[in-house]
Amino acid sequence: MKNKASNEHQIGKILKDYNLGKSGVELFDKYGVYGATIYELKDKYKDVAMDILVVLVNLNEENNTLKTMYADLCLEHRNLKELLRENF
Repeated sequence: MKNKASNEHQIGKILKDYNLGKSGVELFDKYGVYGATIYELKDKYKDVAMDILVVLVNLNEENNTLKTMYADLCLEHRNLKELLRENF
């Protein structure tokens, strides 16, 4: 997986290919995934069905978006407080 923001379909395909017995070199050539990443995905999603995996990945993406929005709002709030403090 060349980028960290992989979707649930890629994770499912990687785990399916790994369970079918493909080697780490074949998976790296096909998906760009290192062996350590495969084992991390396997441990993380070993008992998760595909439909639950879709929901889980979507929730993680939404959580990251909300964290970014919160950080932006905190910065804006801090800047506005500093502006008000300077004016008074």
